[in-house]
Amino acid sequence: MDLARRGEIARAISSGEQAAAEAPDNAGLQLFLGLLYARGLDLDAALPHLARAAALAPGDPCPRLELARVLIGLGRLAEAEKALEGLSPSGAQADELLRIRGLLLQRRGEHEESARIYRAVACSDPRDFESRGQLGICLLALGDHESAISALNQSLTIRPNQPAIRARLAEAQAAAGQADESLRSSYAAARSLPYDPLVRIAIARLEDLAGRPDRAEAALREALALDERCAPALLALADLLERNNDVEALARSIDRMDAVGLPVAETAIPRARLLYRRGQYESALAAALSSPESAGGGARAQIIGQAKDRLGDPAGAFEAFEEMNRLTGLEISGAAKMAADYRAEVARRSEEITASSYAAWTKDRASEERPAPAFLFGFPRSGTTLLDTMLTGHPDALVLEERPILHAVAEALGSPDRLAALGVRDLDRLRRIYFDRLDREAENAEERLVVDKIPLGIIDTALVHRIFPDARFVFVERHPCDVVLSCFMTRFDPKGGMANMLRLEDAAKLYDLVMSHWLRCREVFPLDVHIIRYERMIEDVEAELRPLAAFLGLGWHDDLLDHRRSAKARSWIATPSYAQVAEPLYKRARGRWERYRAQLEPVLPILKPWCDLMGYEA
Repeated sequence: MDLARRGEIARAISSGEQAAAEAPDNAGLQLFLGLLYARGLDLDAALPHLARAAALAPGDPCPRLELARVLIGLGRLAEAEKALEGLSPSGAQADELLRIRGLLLQRRGEHEESARIYRAVACSDPRDFESRGQLGICLLALGDHESAISALNQSLTIRPNQPAIRARLAEAQAAAGQADESLRSSYAAARSLPYDPLVRIAIARLEDLAGRPDRAEAALREALALDERCAPALLALADLLERNNDVEALARSIDRMDAVGLPVAETAIPRARLLYRRGQYESALAAALSSPESAGGGARAQIIGQAKDRLGDPAGAFEAFEEMNRLTGLEISGAAKMAADYRAEVARRSEEITASSYAAWTKDRASEERPAPAFLFGFPRSGTTLLDTMLTGHPDALVLEERPILHAVAEALGSPDRLAALGVRDLDRLRRIYFDRLDREAENAEERLVVDKIPLGIIDTALVHRIFPDARFVFVERHPCDVVLSCFMTRFDPKGGMANMLRLEDAAKLYDLVMSHWLRCREVFPLDVHIIRYERMIEDVEAELRPLAAFLGLGWHDDLLDHRRSAKARSWIATPSYAQVAEPLYKRARGRWERYRAQLEPVLPILKPWCDLMGYEA
């Protein structure tokens, strides 16, 4: 206990294990050891000690409460519920029982009921920072961003030293459209609190969410200059460096974690990512498996799936990706309904696109003071990020990577039903909204060909054609089975249309609806379209890109062929394909679905007609 008080946790555990070997029936010692292991995130080591303590002291609620917490952390929710059976403590332990029940419901995705419990517990104790923080996380999952901000701020007022809660506050503020205001106040706080690393971590999270990784990295390095052992800053920096494809800097970051003595359980996920990026798949798998099951939501399952895929274990990989998607889906409330609502909206829009509805459009055209952008479409994971990285190499092209510009126009329009009645003034206003937002997102946009890459912008094809009737469309296609499988294997932010990627069947249904919508748009509207096929592109990139350059009115430039240099030159690749586009062109993902034929069997009837139509073997 004295060693633990002095912060020498490793020595405290070693001493405690020796004592436990001499006195195995000491319930207090077993409980203390379990708590020490849990503090270091070594939940697997904590579990037997807490279970032993609970068995030795059945009348004491404390060991059972801590046992339940660890079981929840390990994802063993049914066992945690059983550990709580029959407990009816009083006083502070009664509130702790409610908190743990709230946590159990939260991990099951039952955010409404969990929020109700946390709210009740917080009301009974004005100093309960934990319940207020967890309430904020539940409200964020429910989409109640304003209330989430309030609860998270209350938690931080009571206990400022909570990096995870500060990160969630940044997410809530960004979702509520308050990111700029929050950044201003955070930078002001950094000036008034020059020695507080946690303020810098909050700034880094907000800058990261805003798509400014260079500023995020600078804030994290400032935090580490103030406290080189600051675990949240070290872990956030490792994550940022990996997403920015700086593998060698990631390695140095992990060396730094080891040097300051971060627990192995905390560094297991970034270490697994480093090993995976270096092609050491067996070691990456072992590192990921050594991390607690609660680590990083679906991040642990993701790296396990990726490693097993490379090691030739499709069944094991698919199972891991199922777990990844299950855990990712728990981050928000109502993911299945969100997915279904999005599919219903795509179907509704398709039904409204007919030759007669198009004939009813007014013949007004917006003024064309600026040339129309080109639009890069394609179902997610079709190869759009690889193509946009190649186009980035052309000095006369400005490629926008999934920026919310078209979304801003769609919001200004309101219902797509209004397209037919738009007059010239309306069209001018919508074009102005597009270009005003474009100019805020990119400098000197008027001087180059703008290529707006937004894969699921397909559903807004009618809007694009209405305000930019002379726009050119580049459409990327890939084997439908490979596309849907890759979507399922990718960890997306599970909001809007991306909620469909959590289940293989939903991904296949969305593919069918989106491709049907695109087909109908091409039948009804006189679109100027150029098709890029992913499989041809990775086979002979120059043969595929020369016709595209001509279609876009771009002179040929050899830098179109060096996608790795273009990827390195880009400040940020914001899509889940960031790692793949930094590699040399590879063919391993072509036809990958055939190794997963057994797992894909339920959705092949949905995808086969598209394989036939596009000339792919099914």
